[in-house]
Amino acid sequence: MQSNRLHQLDWLRVIAIGLLILFHIGMVYVPDWGFHFKHEASSDGLKNLLLTLSPWRMGLLWLISGVALRHMWNKRSDWQLILTRSTQLLLPLLIGVLVIVPPQLYIEMTQAGKMPLDFGDFLFALYVDPKHYFDDYQSGIWPHFDVNHLWFLRSLWQYSVILLLLAPLLTSRWGLRVTHLLSGHLKLQLGICIVSILLIETLLEGEQIREIYGFYLLLFGFLLGSHHLFWQKLKASWLPITLLALSALILLQFVFEFIWQTGPLQENRYAVTVGLTIYALAKTLPVFAVAALASRFLQQESSIIRKLNLWVFPIYILHQSIIIVVAYYLTQYQLPLMIEGILVTILTCLTCYLAIVLLKQSPLLQPMFGIRLITKKPLYHSPLWRYSITISCIPIMLALIS
Repeated sequence: MQSNRLHQLDWLRVIAIGLLILFHIGMVYVPDWGFHFKHEASSDGLKNLLLTLSPWRMGLLWLISGVALRHMWNKRSDWQLILTRSTQLLLPLLIGVLVIVPPQLYIEMTQAGKMPLDFGDFLFALYVDPKHYFDDYQSGIWPHFDVNHLWFLRSLWQYSVILLLLAPLLTSRWGLRVTHLLSGHLKLQLGICIVSILLIETLLEGEQIREIYGFYLLLFGFLLGSHHLFWQKLKASWLPITLLALSALILLQFVFEFIWQTGPLQENRYAVTVGLTIYALAKTLPVFAVAALASRFLQQESSIIRKLNLWVFPIYILHQSIIIVVAYYLTQYQLPLMIEGILVTILTCLTCYLAIVLLKQSPLLQPMFGIRLITKKPLYHSPLWRYSITISCIPIMLALIS
């Protein structure tokens, strides 16, 4: 097992959240693909660009989360880690659902012509007197309170608890033998992942695909991510894996244009099978390629990356609401599409930075956004404070379990 800190994970977290922000900005301006707010003007060419990120962007986050969970498990007892993990994930999820996500819902409903109220009256209706406004928005943790982009936190908590309960079995003598054997055979790992993800794409439907794909890569990271040999093999094979990943993404462009978009091949069983196979490759190989590139070129410690890592979690929570609010208000100026996109990117980054400055000064807000306390004040490290946080997580924990 590798006990030293994996500095490439710090780089990968920052890279993953950066790609996610760019992807969600692009979703405002790409036609057809569903999102909570859409610009009236759109770019068909942007679809092809987003297609290079869409299949694997969340897979990278799941893999990183699995590796991080394993390293946390190596340092704590099972139940202590379940309690710590629950407060780290569920309190930010609760705050996100109640405070961060509602502006997205308001803008989505306003654009759809289903919200005649201004934002203040919308909030009153949301929290106090919903009347009939949310009849079509009932799916969520609670009626008309949904997770939107925070589904990842919801599922990460659920799957983390499952893995931690299974950890004694997964890390038993036989389990360690199997994972140690797998850690030294990169081709076997790739083969198993590709076949498994192809089966997920073939046998499941809708959100089940997204969820089980995430659980699979979380499990994969948990089992293999702390093996030094796993990272050594990735590092040694960075070039062929990267070339294979690029090939899969290029082939996916052809699948998108000639099978998924239009033409007789949409109904051809063999063409559809080929398309699904290439899509499975595109969901697997880039995840390994990015991890391999990080292992080869980003193993050195960086003070900037280390500081940014502290703020990845709150930026994830905030970024999509910021993007949608900024894009919504910029549309009234009817700017050229590219200029508006650049402004949305700049203003999103600036707003995230201002949020970080605020959070640095507020120990009260830090746990609400998944930040480890960076204050030495006794109150915020007292048992009473920890118990208060734990109790506040109970309602959303019960909602997720039920």
